[in-house]
Amino acid sequence: MVDITSPTSILGLIFGGVLSLLYGVRLITDAMQRYAGTRLRRSLTALTRYPMAAFVIGMGTTMLTQSSSATSSLLVGLVSIGLLKLPTAIMTLFGTNVGSALMVLVLVFHITNYAFVLVGLGAAIALLTRQSQRREVGQACFGFSLVILGLAALEAGSQPLAGSHTVMLVLDPLVQSPVILALIGMALTMIFASSIAGIGLIIVLASNGSLPLAAALALMLGSNVGSTMTAMLTALSKGSVVGRQLALIHTGTKLAVALLALGLLGPLSIALSWVHLPPGSLVALSHLGFNLLLALVFTPFVGLLARLVEKLIPEKKDQEATRARYLHSEVLSMPAVALGQAMREILHMTDLLTHMLTIGIHAFEEKGRNVSSQIDALDDQLDALYVAIKDYLTQLDEEQLTEEQKSRQIALLYLITAIEEMGDLIDHQWMRLARRKRRRQLVFPDEGWQELVSYHQEVLNATQQALAALAAQDPQLAAEFFRRKTHLSQVKRVLHLHHVQRLKLGVPSSIESSAIHLDVLNAVWGVLSYASTIAHVVQENLSLDGKGGKQQLAKLPDHISPS
Repeated sequence: MVDITSPTSILGLIFGGVLSLLYGVRLITDAMQRYAGTRLRRSLTALTRYPMAAFVIGMGTTMLTQSSSATSSLLVGLVSIGLLKLPTAIMTLFGTNVGSALMVLVLVFHITNYAFVLVGLGAAIALLTRQSQRREVGQACFGFSLVILGLAALEAGSQPLAGSHTVMLVLDPLVQSPVILALIGMALTMIFASSIAGIGLIIVLASNGSLPLAAALALMLGSNVGSTMTAMLTALSKGSVVGRQLALIHTGTKLAVALLALGLLGPLSIALSWVHLPPGSLVALSHLGFNLLLALVFTPFVGLLARLVEKLIPEKKDQEATRARYLHSEVLSMPAVALGQAMREILHMTDLLTHMLTIGIHAFEEKGRNVSSQIDALDDQLDALYVAIKDYLTQLDEEQLTEEQKSRQIALLYLITAIEEMGDLIDHQWMRLARRKRRRQLVFPDEGWQELVSYHQEVLNATQQALAALAAQDPQLAAEFFRRKTHLSQVKRVLHLHHVQRLKLGVPSSIESSAIHLDVLNAVWGVLSYASTIAHVVQENLSLDGKGGKQQLAKLPDHISPS
């Protein structure tokens, strides 16, 4: 048995309880995000027109994950990428508050008395399912048992505090200062990084008699506000605009209701004292009532709140083309969504590449002196997106990726490498040849130039077909590209023969520009080599099928490496 009269034992129980609780919450959150994350995203995106259904989903999700912050992060990500409207996200946020409060009610039923039994059951389920497809469920069950064990340890460690003279000396002045107590409650929840941990500790202290009811209620109100502060500070420092908007609504609404409740704390405490329930139960029910009141008060004004916060924190129209449009850090915890966003950014790269291909040939014309600088600027944008996408993909947690998602991740790295190197080919080789032609004041013969322009257009069309196959994930389009490439290889040989014939005829402009003419022909053809990599990715279905991904990647051209 643990000697709870020893200060060392008391500190050990409290410290161990807090860590067990936090680790349990983390296990549940990670497991449920992997097990139900996709289902939740689909449910939320399908319920944009049904705010009350979104409220119920938010409530249920938080009850499953034991973490309102995890659900909030998911909401920020879905709104950021346009899959969820802000008013629906606000309703879901209100649901997460109620779901978190409902989970705290388990403490009222003295479930902590069965902590060791639950830990045993949780460990058994986790062991039995660890090699099965239900291993996330087993992990969640074990995590839940650790949460109960942590609360039991906190309860045992706080029992001696109830009769401590020192504790009474500290608490007596604070009872007269509910604002100070609220700030302490806010700080505790921020330190624990879990509203369930903060409120659970307050309920345990109130149940043991360590806290008077009024003090426990003040701490509870502060804890509710504190549960939003970490997300608020994170959003302000490095979050997206949507993240700041949701964080402001979450903190602002809770703060408004908490300040109102603090002003009425005296009458509220007196009214609750007439209810014949244990202090811990009163605190838990008050916590639930606080969040239900929050939802009831603000639900009719969800649309107004969304418009207000959009005016207070407007979306900046950043015209900087080098900025990635779709790489939101908020969805990195959701690999399926993050990979989809990376794909959208790759299509952004293909738009830039297509523009480079279209205008690149004009650099060889007399009036195309400024094309080189345009190509250089576009290539810088392409390089910036390449780095951004590569960094984004490598930030994904390998432990959260399925085999299919790992294959998709590798395929996307191959894609961005091929697109970036295609841009380098245009910027470095095409433009170098254009500058050399202009410096030497060379002129292509009319027939030769028209052949180059026509061949460039055919190569452009073929490359666009490969890019279209990528956008549509259409293997048939990719197969058509390879047939087109075979035809263009034959066309290239014919154009080479035509050039040789002009040399034999002694055409002066052909003789003078022969070397550059052939170099341009080969450079234009070189684009298809990189386009082939894109078509291979689509044709082998690498981004959709995780099976055999590594073997399929071996078929890609050697010059492409996802470095």
